[in-house]
Amino acid sequence: MANLAMLAVFPNGVWENIIFAFNSVFKNYALAVIILTVAIKLITLPIDFYNRRATTKMNEVQEKLAPKMKEIQKKYPDKTIQNQKLGELYRKEGFNPMGSCLAMLGVMIMSVGVFITLFASLNNVAAYKITTQYENLQNAYVQQYVMDKEGIDEAGYQNLNLSSEQIGDYIIEISTTATDAQKETATNAVKEKYEQVKESFLWVKNVWIADSPLKKAIPDFDTYYNVAKLREANLTDEQKEKVKAEYEAVMSALNQEAGVNGFFVLAILAGVTAFLYQYILTKKKNQKSAQNKHADPNMPDPSQSSGKALMIILPVIMVYFTLQNNSIFSLYIVISQLFGMATAPLINKFIQKKDKKA
Repeated sequence: MANLAMLAVFPNGVWENIIFAFNSVFKNYALAVIILTVAIKLITLPIDFYNRRATTKMNEVQEKLAPKMKEIQKKYPDKTIQNQKLGELYRKEGFNPMGSCLAMLGVMIMSVGVFITLFASLNNVAAYKITTQYENLQNAYVQQYVMDKEGIDEAGYQNLNLSSEQIGDYIIEISTTATDAQKETATNAVKEKYEQVKESFLWVKNVWIADSPLKKAIPDFDTYYNVAKLREANLTDEQKEKVKAEYEAVMSALNQEAGVNGFFVLAILAGVTAFLYQYILTKKKNQKSAQNKHADPNMPDPSQSSGKALMIILPVIMVYFTLQNNSIFSLYIVISQLFGMATAPLINKFIQKKDKKA
């Protein structure tokens, strides 16, 4: 039967390799993802600027042409003629709504694409890291016992090259038939090894688990089963029970480490920063609308209502993502939004300068 260690397949995607490369430099996955997030945002900053400027110009032109557009809609109830007249008006003003919409759609597709692919890649990295971590703990648990039983040293143990099934059998043997002294040696080895392989960041004890007081830093088997994607192994009920017995035997040594993994800090930050970022963008739109001398004060602005809706919807979505996924991905969300908040005023000032020169 395949042991859990056999599932530690190295994820070889583009994002995964970039994440591993950043970690090889900064020696901490949380810090690596923070720097990677800033790098991504700096690279896409010119695109964000172009999109923001195109959106601003489109809104300004539409607000300027709103009275004429309303007049055309009243004068030509037939949709075909109406669209034709609107097209003539746009061309007269040198405005291409399709081009602006395509630009915004392209930026949106790129942003969503980065979000989704990076989300999937970080989950792959989390599954790999938490599985290889357990693999190391398995070997630590059985190594001294096997060395004593076979009368070999550490090099001899490495030369044995035990299979996954053999390691699993030794784990069950130690947990059921070994002496108390042998069990203590095995559990102490697991504790020592865990200190070497654990991944923590500030208050988060295990970055591969959500920052939540409802989650344990040392996951129980069901949590591990989901995070490590063991469903993909298609284990039978009997195999799953054996794997569970092995896991609990090894990880029971870390019961003292099994405190809460966090305090909802990243979830709160994700919600607050999402709200503030959207508030900054909505406030800017409202100021533009108020300053627009062509706008009809009696005509409701749909962008204002949509902006208010996003100020509620986006924070809820971001909080949900942080509670359901590992802390590394939550850091990506928070840093992305902090970067957006920091650069939004700068982009707006730059757009204003460009418009004045134009």
